[in-house]
Amino acid sequence: MAQSLYEVHTLKGGQWVIDSTYPDKDSSIEVAKQLHGEKRFEGIKVIKDTFDPKTGQGKELVVFDTSKTARERPTPPSPAAKAADAPAAAAPAAAAARTKKKPKNQDVSVALKATGWLLVIVIGGLGVLFLINKAGALFSQGF
Repeated sequence: MAQSLYEVHTLKGGQWVIDSTYPDKDSSIEVAKQLHGEKRFEGIKVIKDTFDPKTGQGKELVVFDTSKTARERPTPPSPAAKAADAPAAAAPAAAAARTKKKPKNQDVSVALKATGWLLVIVIGGLGVLFLINKAGALFSQGF
C-alpha cells in the first residue's frame, strides 16, 4: 500500500524549503494559502509525496503552486540505487555541498540595515536630550 504525505514548500531567496508536512491535502493547501497571503515568500507550493514500500519507488506531484501550474516530476532514486552510485558520485557531491553557502551580499545588507537603524536610534535619542535641555533652560529663565 502506497503512503502519501503532503509537504508545504516555501521559496525565499531563490531556495525552496519544506515548511511543514500534513497527512491530508485540504489542510496542507489551507496552510499554503495562509502563507501565500502573508506575502513573506516568493512562492508557495504543496507537493504530494507518495512512496510505495513494496517497490521502493516514490513519486511527487505538485498539487498547489503559486508560481507555476501543477506538474509531475521524478523523485530521486531509491536508497538501493543511491548506494550503487555512491562511490562514483561521492567526491562531486561533497564538493558541491561545501560550495553552497549563503550569499555574502545578503549578510552585508543585513549589517547595513542594522547599522542604519542604530544610527537613527542614537541620533533620535540625542535630539530628545537636546530638546529637554533647551526646554529646561527656557523654563528656568521664565520664572
